[in-house]
Amino acid sequence: MELLERGALLAELSGLLVEARHGRGRVALLAGEAGIGKTSLVEAFCAETRDGVRVLWGSCDAVVPARPFGPLADLAAQVGAPLGQALRTGDRDQVIDVVLALLRRRGGPTTVVVFDDLHWADEATLDLLRVIGRRMRDLPVLLVGTYRDHEVGADHPLRLALGDLPPGLVAELHVPALSLAAMRALVGDRRVDPVALHRITAGNPFFATEVISGSAGSVPVTVRDAVIARVARLTPTAGDLLRTAAALGHRFESRLLRAVADGSLEALEECRDHGMLEGDGDVLAFRHELAQRAIHDTLGHALRRTLHARILAALRGGIVPADPARLAHHATQADDEAAIRELAPLAGDHATVLGAHREAAAHYAAALRHVHGSDAQRRAELLEAHARECSVTDDVDAALVSQREALELWRTLGDRRRQGDALRALSSFMYLAGEGEGAIETARSAVTLLEPLTPAGPELAWAWAALAQRIMVAGHDDAAAIEHGARALRLAESFGEERIAVHALTTLGTADIYMGGETGWVRLDESVRRAMAIDDGEAATRALINLVEAALDLRRYDVADRYVDRAMAYMEAHDFELYHRLLRGRKAQLAFERGHWREAEDGARALLAEATTANLIRARALTLVGQIRVRRGESDPWGALDAALQAAGASEVQELAWLHAARAEAAWLDGDADRARTEAEVGLELARMASSTVVPWFWSELAFWAWKSGGLARLPEGTAEPYRLQAAGDHAAAAASWAAIGCPYQRARALADSEDEAHLREALRILRGLGARPLAGQVEARLRRMGARQLPRGPRRATRGNPRGLTDRELEVLALLAGGLHNSDIAERLVLSPKTVDHHVSAILAKLGVRTRKEAAHEAPLLERKDGEVAPTT
Repeated sequence: MELLERGALLAELSGLLVEARHGRGRVALLAGEAGIGKTSLVEAFCAETRDGVRVLWGSCDAVVPARPFGPLADLAAQVGAPLGQALRTGDRDQVIDVVLALLRRRGGPTTVVVFDDLHWADEATLDLLRVIGRRMRDLPVLLVGTYRDHEVGADHPLRLALGDLPPGLVAELHVPALSLAAMRALVGDRRVDPVALHRITAGNPFFATEVISGSAGSVPVTVRDAVIARVARLTPTAGDLLRTAAALGHRFESRLLRAVADGSLEALEECRDHGMLEGDGDVLAFRHELAQRAIHDTLGHALRRTLHARILAALRGGIVPADPARLAHHATQADDEAAIRELAPLAGDHATVLGAHREAAAHYAAALRHVHGSDAQRRAELLEAHARECSVTDDVDAALVSQREALELWRTLGDRRRQGDALRALSSFMYLAGEGEGAIETARSAVTLLEPLTPAGPELAWAWAALAQRIMVAGHDDAAAIEHGARALRLAESFGEERIAVHALTTLGTADIYMGGETGWVRLDESVRRAMAIDDGEAATRALINLVEAALDLRRYDVADRYVDRAMAYMEAHDFELYHRLLRGRKAQLAFERGHWREAEDGARALLAEATTANLIRARALTLVGQIRVRRGESDPWGALDAALQAAGASEVQELAWLHAARAEAAWLDGDADRARTEAEVGLELARMASSTVVPWFWSELAFWAWKSGGLARLPEGTAEPYRLQAAGDHAAAAASWAAIGCPYQRARALADSEDEAHLREALRILRGLGARPLAGQVEARLRRMGARQLPRGPRRATRGNPRGLTDRELEVLALLAGGLHNSDIAERLVLSPKTVDHHVSAILAKLGVRTRKEAAHEAPLLERKDGEVAPTT
């Protein structure tokens, strides 16, 4: 295919390559629809830059589930044995280390790494992208990726991975459709109407080429019709060979095709000559994946099963090396139940080791469809594996369903050890779903079931460790949590079970921190070290998160800074999506407390936009969104705060205390002292039912609002210092205490209670800088009543910089209208009530002077948010 109208894109890629040559690595992403010419563009670029440049090319495959580290299988053939050996051993960290070593090679040529079709990338590959991306700035590497933008929405795993890369690293290039002039050049003197061709293909080069090659003057309606027209021009033998090749996939080994097909070498050459297949040596490929899929879709059910059965037999016979995922794919396509039962679990195990947990869950789910009650033990084992992988990918609802079914099967089988262990695992998933009290009782049931069994085994150590963790997090009984954790640690070390020992040590260290001990930080550091020593990524991640969470909960932001980036980097290198989201939520909360409200809001909204998020994480994000709306004085904060209360369910005290404090603050700023007092008292009652593990910071905010609203005559003993100082009337000292911690809003809030004009002016300055309009308005009113003059002007409202007078929220709603969303969808996306969205839409139509949503959407690109930012569409 002739490359037309791509000169500007080639020039941009060349500019990025120049940066890479100077040791400033970049990532270039080419986006566009299927068939638009992304791969052809990259091929042309690589062909132009061969001198002094090493090109490593790998492709992601259109198979479900995706193959872990799919593109690296292609790279292994290009770079030699180490990478191939690492892939075969299934050691995830070794694979990543080998790739980094290849890219860091000193004195070698500049490297262009191509990852084609990233919209199909597996999670292990996306994690590799994160790892490479964080190191690109110091590498002579240009990483070029292609993806279909219409398949990559805001919550697509690729988009989430790109969001973790350093700012300014990624250059996104859109590959446009061809113009009519280009289409005329492509047609040349052929008997095809270029105008009709441009209209029916919308300027898509692949579709246009297929039509030109396959038609005799008429224009087919679909790509499939165009491809089939080309196949019809082949001899029957070549057509059969091509259909067999389509069952092999987009790319495949030529010797594998020869082993499973009936066609001759002449038929293979005919397919090459007609442009249906390309490639030399051992690897062949369809010119485009759309052609392969079009041909595969024409296969009848019987022929499809037959072809995939032949391929499976050839692969199992060792014609070419095949990983478990590839074998499982062909077993599924062949409808071979016995092979699926055998191979899908192996593929799941392999994906788990490589850290592709989403793919692992899909393989276990495929196996479960073919393993029924006749093999109850095997089904229970697969259900537990599926539950584990679903929990890691933050699909907690699916994890609960599978784990509960597994528990019933172990109970039916009468296996008390496995039943107890299943209860222990179930308690963890229940906690993540917001069923805190139920999680404790389930963990306790596991201990009760396992303790009488002799001899005692690792399952009992796990059960004690789980119960200790549940009680510690709930804050019900400090002494019991420490006692159970110590017992778990002793048992684990007696069995030589280092993984369980690390889990118990993490619980003990965390409990010690919340009880005011400084040795807990050392214990958690030890947990991280021991977990990494045994390569237990999940245990290391839990210890790191506990370090960050404890530092944040105790307002030790200096400690949080020390660990948060380390924890984020570790989780970006390991596929623990659930823990990554937990940490992202905490990082957003840290930004909020420090006054970085835009960053905090973006982080919370990103979590809420994801398809599956555990209730615990969702409740935190909703609370944060509600708090930001409250302090900014935006509309409908109660929509988010009510949704947070529903998502929180029976969560632990620290979660509910924070939420009720936010609700009390919202009521107070609304002028509803009665509701503020009620919310504060509800939270305080929850705290009273917990033990001393509930540190003063958890309930001091609640006590403060109870005092402010008249529910308490004085603050309780042990209230955290800044609140105590403020209530005592020492506003300057309270503000200084908040400043030392790093909380500007609370600092201003302390000064806002003062009668000193200088204090009030300082409070107003801080609050206006934060955009905290409600409290700023109260302070300004007090200053004016005191007769203060020459008050500083606040920042311009968004409506002043917007000639149509739309507020920030109305701009957000308008942007989503332009994206084609209905009011109910907008309400869900922005965490508003549908009624509030209706009001916003009516206001938008009135301000813009238009009658319809469509007319309003037409105006969206012309309007800007404050700070020059276009209103977000996601």
